[in-house]
Amino acid sequence: MVIERQTRYIRDIKKLTKSHKLTIEEIDFTEELLCKDLYHKTLRFHKIVCKKDKDRYSITIPNTQYRILITKLEKKIYLNTLLDHKAYDRINKNC
Repeated sequence: MVIERQTRYIRDIKKLTKSHKLTIEEIDFTEELLCKDLYHKTLRFHKIVCKKDKDRYSITIPNTQYRILITKLEKKIYLNTLLDHKAYDRINKNC
């Protein structure tokens, strides 16, 4: 499975690690786990019902309140954004 980071995702990583809300190790661990086993129980991988993006999914960074919104195509996963649960609800509300 090929993983591609979007520019917004990279910007979110820099912002959250600079403010010490997440560590690079937590994010790297989540990405490695995503590569190895997409359906691992700690990722809580699930589909988001969205009219704009039929391939939108969500995973959780283990032991945190942060989510990663991804777009999963046949052989590629796009990491779109990294956000907390409050912003996650706001983005997916009008999807």
